[in-house]
Amino acid sequence: MRRNPRFSLRAFAKQLDIDHSTLSQVLNSRRKLSARTLQAVGKRLGLADETVRAYSRSTRKRSDSGNPPTRPRSYHFDLDTFQFLSVWYHYAILELIAVEEFKTDSRWIAKVLGIDVDDVNIAIQRLLRLGLLEMQARNRWVDKSGDAEFHSAALSEAACNQMNREIHELAISALERVPSQHRVNRQTVIAIASAKLPRLKMLADEFLSEVRELVAEGGAKDDVYQLEISLFPITTLKNSGGNNDG
Repeated sequence: MRRNPRFSLRAFAKQLDIDHSTLSQVLNSRRKLSARTLQAVGKRLGLADETVRAYSRSTRKRSDSGNPPTRPRSYHFDLDTFQFLSVWYHYAILELIAVEEFKTDSRWIAKVLGIDVDDVNIAIQRLLRLGLLEMQARNRWVDKSGDAEFHSAALSEAACNQMNREIHELAISALERVPSQHRVNRQTVIAIASAKLPRLKMLADEFLSEVRELVAEGGAKDDVYQLEISLFPITTLKNSGGNNDG
């Protein structure tokens, strides 16, 4: 790409069968490829297996050296703005843009998301004002948020709980309206040491990163899904201070 200015990032990404935004982040050292994606890219580039393994070991060593892992780009908003954005359909609208059948029409968006047209129009204006959405042409919208996380320093536990509650309600609704072959539900009950919660949170973040890489690989997108990872106590031990006397 550096030798030939006419060989674009998109062309290179298409050759590697990964999303161009993912490739851009990798080339700018803002993101690492998973071991599985790295192997696939290595084969498409004609690299020897040992070369790919050596590169994988070197990146793992850099990660183990204490350097913080690459994180998605962060946006920080005041509390009011954040609470508006926390409504699930803001993110759904941005993700819909990547769907092959996407239409730049508020009525179509409202229909596929099952919400009011007025809510769609308000959300679109909010996303435009915050620079998270760009209308480059009448029939071309661009998600400018990228692989981002959204934060507010003033975010209260009550606001977080409200966001989680809305996601749970979506999940319950999906059980009733979405056939089982079009959704994934896995549950398990485990006894854990509470001291391991920070590590479990890290594993959840790593899993989400793997999911982002998987969906960024080549292939037309045809739907938008909500992914949730939950780990919470189902006993009253935390409330009782661990008293086992009954």
